[in-house]
Amino acid sequence: MTVLWPYIPEAVAVALYAEVADGKQMVPASAHESQLWAPVGARISTRQVTDLVTTMVGVAERFGFPTPAPAERRIAFDREAAFLIRAGMDLTWSEAGNRGIWSFMSLVALPHLTEWRFGTDNNERWIATDLTRHTWARLWWQAVVFEGRESLLAALSESDLNQLLERRSIGGDRRLVAAMASAIIDVPADLSRRLLIRDVSRRLRRYLAFVDVKALDDSQVDMLCRKLCTDSVRLLRPEDGPVVGFSPSG
Repeated sequence: MTVLWPYIPEAVAVALYAEVADGKQMVPASAHESQLWAPVGARISTRQVTDLVTTMVGVAERFGFPTPAPAERRIAFDREAAFLIRAGMDLTWSEAGNRGIWSFMSLVALPHLTEWRFGTDNNERWIATDLTRHTWARLWWQAVVFEGRESLLAALSESDLNQLLERRSIGGDRRLVAAMASAIIDVPADLSRRLLIRDVSRRLRRYLAFVDVKALDDSQVDMLCRKLCTDSVRLLRPEDGPVVGFSPSG
């Protein structure tokens, strides 16, 4: 059953982040004096908030928390934490779009893990001005997009996910993201993934100006993504042959 999580106003989030940026050690808490709630719905209990914090800390400890950890360990934490935070925060999509909930998570419930994961320099990781960049909001959405496809998420790098999820025309459609990710990881490993995904995401955004992917069935979306990947491969590796057009009818 979905329940409401508390949220903090942006002004409160800004003030709390200023303390973080000044070097104050933030103590994790299950509530904040300035938190607010949506007017209708069952509210999460402080015990449930504490339970999620405890679970997340337990996972982080396996990846090096509280001592500094290399990037690959912190990214591995992300891949596991995404599905845990999704399970622990059974939000409606409307609630998940409430930036104040995610600011509550980073600045009140999980400030110690937020600092361990990203440090204190980037305010977007703390204040939820952009949910695709926020420490915890981005993981929740990753788990939604890749639900049932955990191995697919694990095969993607941070750079891959940025290209797919930070571009709203692509990242707002979880079926499209999953199809594109699947097509990308099937490309032979001798080609630079970074160059490939940048080129294919540009191609896809151009197509989206003319093709309504919501009108395509799953097989057609998959076909489109694989065709665009093939075109990008042929551009980056011309010996594979010329680039040709795509027809949703096959």
